[in-house]
Amino acid sequence: MKSRFGMVCACLVVCCVLGFAADGSKSTLAKAAQLFGEQLSVEHRVFRLNDDYVIWLVFDTRGDLFYVDVGPRSYYTTEFPDAKKPAKLEYLLEREYEDTLNKISQLKKIGKLEERHADAISSDFGPLNTDRFEKAFVDRIVAKGGSEEIRKFSVYFLQHRAGSPEQLKTVQGQPMVCLGSVWYYLPPEVARKIEVGKWETMQIAGPNLHGTTGCIRTTALHDADGFTLEEPQITTIVMSQPYRVQALAGCVSIGDQPLEGVNVEVRHKGSRKVLRSKTNAAGAFLIPGAPEGQYKFKVTKDGFHALSGTIFVDHKAPPQRLSFELYVGT
Repeated sequence: MKSRFGMVCACLVVCCVLGFAADGSKSTLAKAAQLFGEQLSVEHRVFRLNDDYVIWLVFDTRGDLFYVDVGPRSYYTTEFPDAKKPAKLEYLLEREYEDTLNKISQLKKIGKLEERHADAISSDFGPLNTDRFEKAFVDRIVAKGGSEEIRKFSVYFLQHRAGSPEQLKTVQGQPMVCLGSVWYYLPPEVARKIEVGKWETMQIAGPNLHGTTGCIRTTALHDADGFTLEEPQITTIVMSQPYRVQALAGCVSIGDQPLEGVNVEVRHKGSRKVLRSKTNAAGAFLIPGAPEGQYKFKVTKDGFHALSGTIFVDHKAPPQRLSFELYVGT
């Protein structure tokens, strides 16, 4: 299949499970078999729509249907290598599109149409417009020249996702949020409450066909603990042994060289307040006046693996300073 399908699986925090969806998918698959016939591929949950078109069902790890892709066999060259290249591009008529949506809604409700698509805009996949429903968004790749014929379409059901929004924008009247450098749709009432850079759980749909381009980090991003997120977000190294020191002071290095501009942040156990410092040219940092107790910490700098762990501030501890070493992300 073309890269679009793989991008959806790669971008979502809830993992795509194509061959081994949870038991919750069984009733949906049974209903799909009634509507479309037996699966063409058990591994990929793909069904026949008509002689030219197929429909893909994608479930999350809970067995919940969150994404449906509809397109001609000839579009999915990896899964259907023997599909004949058509003399001209295949399209669905508007009534065929609506009939297919009605069948998909029998698998999982999409709700009423709340905003009909506008004129198509350019995308990496062809002319694109979007229908917004009560419980889903639908991206439509359409024929050139303003025709209502549809080359393929994707249905994204609303789901809850936790993350730190990087950017908000509106395209063709549809609010969108960038998470992890990928664009997702937002219901308008949700978009009005989003705060860029603040970790939160929100309703989103996607990732959509606007892809991974044009997402600009406009402010520092924070995780669920309120700590700064590095860019790009790489694997965090968790320190297994806690530190015990008299004060929150020390240095950060890369190898034997001091590292400037590193975020050193701590949060006292039971508190939501984050105390912050940034290393100077000598790699040194200081968070003054921290009371005794247990702290969760995180050390971050863009392009490096983050460090996290536990610090105990104890005025009777040996007189040693904190020392952190960061590693370049790969």
